[in-house]
Amino acid sequence: MTLRKDQSDLPAGLAFRALEIEELADVYFFRPLGSVIVRPAAALGISPIQLTIFSMFVGVAAGALLFNERLAFPGFLLLILYSIFDSADGQLARVTGQATELGRVLDGVGGYVTHAAIYIAITAGLIGRGGSVTIIIWAAFAVIANTLQAQMYEYHRHHYATIVLKRSVLRDDPATIASLWIKWAYRWYLAMQRMLNGLHVEVESFIAARSIGGAVREDDRARYRDCFYWLVRGWNLFGDNTRFYAIGVLAWFHRLDLFFIFILVPMNVALIAVWLWQRRADSRFLDSI
Repeated sequence: MTLRKDQSDLPAGLAFRALEIEELADVYFFRPLGSVIVRPAAALGISPIQLTIFSMFVGVAAGALLFNERLAFPGFLLLILYSIFDSADGQLARVTGQATELGRVLDGVGGYVTHAAIYIAITAGLIGRGGSVTIIIWAAFAVIANTLQAQMYEYHRHHYATIVLKRSVLRDDPATIASLWIKWAYRWYLAMQRMLNGLHVEVESFIAARSIGGAVREDDRARYRDCFYWLVRGWNLFGDNTRFYAIGVLAWFHRLDLFFIFILVPMNVALIAVWLWQRRADSRFLDSI
């Protein structure tokens, strides 16, 4: 993995992907705490994938606590612990040279499993406290919105890191995954991302066609960074941190019933705004060719 060009202003010893695509909370909180886990995990021979699976269990346990409003804030704290382990597995992969496509997919699956636990627990808790079963419908809409938001967040961060930081052409190849069901899920995942980002696919096709031996040309890399740097920062809004912070605030005020509204209204308004911003940036890149 390629690290960022200058890490002198960051906590020492951390395995960062790049400051360009990191959220400040990740840089100064989650990754420093995750790095504490990395060294003993490496010494014990724990693999990044094993750490990812463990983080899934932590995430599911955290989500389950949201069923009971009295345990919702401890559930939020456990979500923070999940995020620390989620940071640690990526750092462990980079430090030990065990970064794989399967690991990246499982890391995404861990996020989906954690969010499934969150949605199920909140929905069941609201119904158990006398809420209408129509809550299930609102929860389903929120799940769809959450999935779209997470897809866009992952797509643009991963592609920016590959083109700008690794200077490589995108090679999302399901054939490299042995497991049939994971391969099928990955194909669906890639198809959904491409459907949502059609114009950006044209940008990357142009870059790939001009690449030399799989390496992105320096002028294309510079143009890509100029057009999309701030957009990657904008897409960071749709990472797990924002939803977890919202859960923390709502749990503190005993208003988890507002979580689905938060996902469906302000988060979707922000998604549309950033998506339109992305379209304009994609057009600007293609017009500059």
